[in-house]
Amino acid sequence: MSGEGSSGIVPKEVFARRASGLVREASLIDAFAFGFLNQGPAVAIWTLLSWGIWLFPSGDILNSVWIATALGVFGAALVWGILGASMPRSGGSYVYNTRILHPAIGMAVSFAEYFVWWLWGIILAPWVADPGLTTLFGMLEMPEAAEWCASPLGMFIIASIVNFLGYLFTFYGLRWYLWHQRTMMVLSIIFLVIVGIILGMHSHEEFVAAWNAMAAQYNSLDYEGMIRAAMETDPRVFTPTAAVVMGTLGLVVVNAWWARYGLDLNVMAGEIKRPQRNIMIAQISSVVAPAIFVLAFAVLFPSVVGRDFMYALSVADNVGLDGYKMPFPPNFMGVTRVFLDLSNPLHYALAIMAALSFIICDYMYIPLGYVAASRIAVAWGMDRMGPKWFSEVNPKWASPVKNLTFFFIVSELGIALYTFGGAGPISSLDCPATEGISLWGVTALGALIFPFVKKVKSIWETSPYRNWRIGPLPIITIAAAIDLINIAIIEYFYYTTPELEGITPEGLIAFLFVWTGGMLWWAYWRWKNKKEGIDIDLAWKELPPE
Repeated sequence: MSGEGSSGIVPKEVFARRASGLVREASLIDAFAFGFLNQGPAVAIWTLLSWGIWLFPSGDILNSVWIATALGVFGAALVWGILGASMPRSGGSYVYNTRILHPAIGMAVSFAEYFVWWLWGIILAPWVADPGLTTLFGMLEMPEAAEWCASPLGMFIIASIVNFLGYLFTFYGLRWYLWHQRTMMVLSIIFLVIVGIILGMHSHEEFVAAWNAMAAQYNSLDYEGMIRAAMETDPRVFTPTAAVVMGTLGLVVVNAWWARYGLDLNVMAGEIKRPQRNIMIAQISSVVAPAIFVLAFAVLFPSVVGRDFMYALSVADNVGLDGYKMPFPPNFMGVTRVFLDLSNPLHYALAIMAALSFIICDYMYIPLGYVAASRIAVAWGMDRMGPKWFSEVNPKWASPVKNLTFFFIVSELGIALYTFGGAGPISSLDCPATEGISLWGVTALGALIFPFVKKVKSIWETSPYRNWRIGPLPIITIAAAIDLINIAIIEYFYYTTPELEGITPEGLIAFLFVWTGGMLWWAYWRWKNKKEGIDIDLAWKELPPE
């Protein structure tokens, strides 16, 4: 493959190092686990069955899952699978866009990607406290503990512990991290299956009886009372005016949580064994596997709790219901509590496992973020787009220790701002619509033209997927077109559905600032290297060393 070394047209000294120092230790299972956990099945199910159906009540849930799966597999998964196999280097979008499009564009997109990983980390680490541990302690009837977890101090302490664990499990290299990742994936699957078993073992009639018995115990709304209260509080959910097609496409956007984020496994492409095969398989399977779980719960949950009650729970979870006094939150995990007798040790353990199905998925976003952000910075460093320590990898652990430490410090500062400054100001910086255009859209455009760009002809001609065609068109071009359609659907609903909070003035300003910063960063380091006699433009003619 072109760029396996830098001994061709590019002098070795153009790159910061003759080898990245990263080691190909990740198997197919490891690559899949990264994508699967980044899709966060338990979090994705909660997203769909809580605010998804609340936002788009006219949508057909099952059809939305099928559509999201098809778009995910034949769009994003194929695009990123082919890109990753053709350019198997760690760093993700930075490597692709700097080579195919332009280094300034690639740097700007990658700057935004790094910012998003940081932003998600400082938002999702506190989620382990609330709603994660608040759900756990609510199910265990420990209101004081739940209240502390939801307090600013409690959220900060818990999020800081989570942040440190993410740092710790990535500091000592990929082998240590991959062991942790496999363990968490297995546990998350087991606990999510347990939630499904608890629900699936009971009929609708048994759920109604169990709910009413517990409601009487806590002086809360009974089954019919929940539905009536929800209809009065938010009648829109029960008498939607939007067409079924529009509601279903809205749910497809919600399902992007589990159908698109597997693509991020490419940030560790330089550490995946047999990348020409394994990246593609991991990309596709990291869409299909979560789809199976989401589809199962989309069938199971309404059949047990009842369709109207499911929508009543979504109203209670999003806007609240007067009279709801149950000790657990009104979500698909919390309601399993009505079947569990806490005086029974087994049931007590099952309640813990049900809550952990969410907590583990949410927690894993943090170490995933450490892997991603550090590899992005290493990719910059290899192209001399940053200080020397960006490309430094500890030879003992094959780990970018300095990058990880920097990310830990800025993440801890962000967590403090989020927990003590209020979630609103930080959350407002999250701008999913701009993320979609920045990372997904630009990279899909690059993939669309990849086979036809002269400057990367040598890379494309050695791609294992260069002969994948339908008629005259390469598969990657077709897949990129499908992905752009998917992105357009997502962008449309973000721009037309205020409740999605995909567009915020603060977020737009932040992304414009980050994009501008990325281009200025590229311009500065290009100028600095040329001043030192290094023609850095040559670096983007091929791939950096492994």
